[in-house]
Amino acid sequence: MQSKYRLKKNYQYNIVYKKSTPVMDRNFVVLYCKSNQKQSQAGFSVSKKYGKAVQRNRIRRQMKAVVATLMPHVVDNRFIVVIQRKHEPYNYNTIVTSLTHLFEKAGLTK
Repeated sequence: MQSKYRLKKNYQYNIVYKKSTPVMDRNFVVLYCKSNQKQSQAGFSVSKKYGKAVQRNRIRRQMKAVVATLMPHVVDNRFIVVIQRKHEPYNYNTIVTSLTHLFEKAGLTK
């Protein structure tokens, strides 16, 4: 995912956690709120309950790949945080369908 689409600072994550609107399904939670940035930016969170670092990084990379394909179609001026919910292995198709559905449900896509 391109650098301009990523949340990088802790205060940005804190803004999302305090002022966000959640949309969720059984696999993921998408938190989003308005921002003062020109581009929409996304961040990712995977709990340590999910497994060892290798497993957490794998799911994070897959989430980033899916969101990278969605970001050019996302409405401007949004901060987005994607959080994984279940503690079992995902396949890539599940991630694609789930996140695409959540972004549409939240009204984030143009």
